Amino acid sequence: MTESKVKYTEKEILEIFKEQHRLCSPLDPEADPWAEITAEMTVSEWRWANDLLGWKKLSEFLNQEFRVQISQREWQNVLEPARTRKLIEVCRLLSNYAEKDFYEPKALFGEPCLKAGVFLTIKKNLKDKGVNVSELLPSSSLTAYMDKYFSPVLEEITLTGTKPIDKIETRRKKKGFWNVINIFDPDRYETLTGEIKTFRDLTEKIIEENNKNWAQ
Repeated sequence: MTESKVKYTEKEILEIFKEQHRLCSPLDPEADPWAEITAEMTVSEWRWANDLLGWKKLSEFLNQEFRVQISQREWQNVLEPARTRKLIEVCRLLSNYAEKDFYEPKALFGEPCLKAGVFLTIKKNLKDKGVNVSELLPSSSLTAYMDKYFSPVLEEITLTGTKPIDKIETRRKKKGFWNVINIFDPDRYETLTGEIKTFRDLTEKIIEENNKNWAQ
């Protein structure tokens, strides 16, 4: 597979932010799931809607998420003062640096296979973000990886520019009074992603969504 990259547009970055808010804000009691993410909203409004950190920590997170190395001076210029800066400025800055993956088929049993290309690209990106992918297969449970590596997995899904997951929910795995009150148990809940249960499901849905976008 030949790895290819192409720059994101401002609109594509904005759509990623919209999708992240749609999926994540209902899971965060400090976020506002009813907020509308728009290009003209202020950075302050955007941070409030998503329960985001201050500008320095936020800039570090965005650099890591989009695999870029934008200086703090450039970030401060678009993130502060938060009450007057617009989200479109953040999108514009990222579009100058951030590159999205252009999926190409990988040879599988002597035949080109786009599914293999998409899966291996996601696997590589997750590894680069510190996820242990030594046992990751197309048949691996998506929810199991999201339970352990929620942020990087969610990032890589949304960075594809597609919307393969209808909704993310959490469900308590352990019943009983003590499991209800034991808030320090990291294994109390599991993540649910609807019909997208494996990385194979995810890969197929991403390809389907990409085909729809190209047809429009």
